[in-house]
Amino acid sequence: MHYQPRRTLGLLVGAVLAAWSAAVGVLLVNAGLTAGTGLAQLAAYGGGALAAALALLFCYWCYGLATLAYRVDRNGLVIEFGTTRQVIPLDAIERLVPERSLDAVPRVRGISWPGFHVGRARLDRIGEVFVYSAHQSPEQLLYVMTTEHTYALSVEDPARFAEEIQRRQQLGPTAAVAHRVERWGITAHSLWHDRRALLLLALALVAALAMWVHVAARYPDLPPTLDIAFPPGADAGHVAIVERSALLDLPRVATALLAVNLALGGLAHGRNRGVAYVLFLAAAGIQVALLAAFAVALA
Repeated sequence: MHYQPRRTLGLLVGAVLAAWSAAVGVLLVNAGLTAGTGLAQLAAYGGGALAAALALLFCYWCYGLATLAYRVDRNGLVIEFGTTRQVIPLDAIERLVPERSLDAVPRVRGISWPGFHVGRARLDRIGEVFVYSAHQSPEQLLYVMTTEHTYALSVEDPARFAEEIQRRQQLGPTAAVAHRVERWGITAHSLWHDRRALLLLALALVAALAMWVHVAARYPDLPPTLDIAFPPGADAGHVAIVERSALLDLPRVATALLAVNLALGGLAHGRNRGVAYVLFLAAAGIQVALLAAFAVALA
């Protein structure tokens, strides 16, 4: 049996949210193009990048909703969502409880808007629940309680869906199925499940942001041309006269090096996490070193 819940409302709301985010991103980038170099321009570009990333996330979530389906055979129940599959052995299902028996609607911690709910919830009588639902009313919810987890699904007729599962349980399995989660595509990358790597990656991004904020804050107050001495306090023979705009090359180079290090670290993570850690840490160190060089040059 292959069942897909009604998804029209959820897809419509998701498309509106994606379009809104993309429009905000375009407006912010346009504002940045007309603003002078400084914190206002940096904020506009940064906001535009975040809005664009959010638009991509909404698109991915809409893709997940479009593919949301429940497959049932004699061996197991499979919940499909985007690039994720929850495989549940049919003999591990202990109870099937419709929402009306609990009179409790889960408050989802995750992705939730009208017609789309994916994440986790906690109910007093059940405990932790994994929600993969497109319900528009509580009556569409069916709780599948297994030996390991509880899942909340949305079906138009929970009683009939439960009967189909119970009928296949009575027939017995034709093959052994393990309780597992399958992922493919970008979500299957080992990086997303390594907290240490994510912390180092975040550190590198914060250092890069600090670099740009420092440059943007100093830039408007600098004269059109600068006398740069290196090392500081050197005699006139070691002083260079440069255009103020040349200072922007420093954060640009830092950002390019950051992108290279992060890309190499991401590629290396699946084979050697130690190498990935070194690359992420080096990415952060380069940002700090170039930030210090900028500060010293203008001292």
